[in-house]
Amino acid sequence: MIKLFSNLVNSAAIGEKAAIRALQTWQFLVGKASNRQTVRYGDLAKLMGYRDNRPLSSILGHVMYFCNQNNLPPLTIIVVNKDGTPGEGFSDAAPDEFHKKREEVFLFDWFGIMPPTIQEFQKAWQAAK
Repeated sequence: MIKLFSNLVNSAAIGEKAAIRALQTWQFLVGKASNRQTVRYGDLAKLMGYRDNRPLSSILGHVMYFCNQNNLPPLTIIVVNKDGTPGEGFSDAAPDEFHKKREEVFLFDWFGIMPPTIQEFQKAWQAAK
């Protein structure tokens, strides 16, 4: 049977929902990175069925912490504001390194690695807190 992210999130305990959405976000961002594309926060929120960007903070945090703890380029740097820069919650690069780090994300072989599991996202989040 096909599993839907929305069904998993709806039946998940509090504290698990963001990790489930992190896996969904990972898949989307890997595709964008492979095409050398960025995505705006509002577009990502809309794609995931959110009315605004607020839920993205913890979701993107799970991804950001996983990348950081596993020595991967900062995948969430490609989620940007209208001015093309990541939001204030992004802490994996200084503003003067944004272009360099974004290029690292674009050049990385994301499809060459196994996607993280929901549990790995949860562990990364817990380790960072």
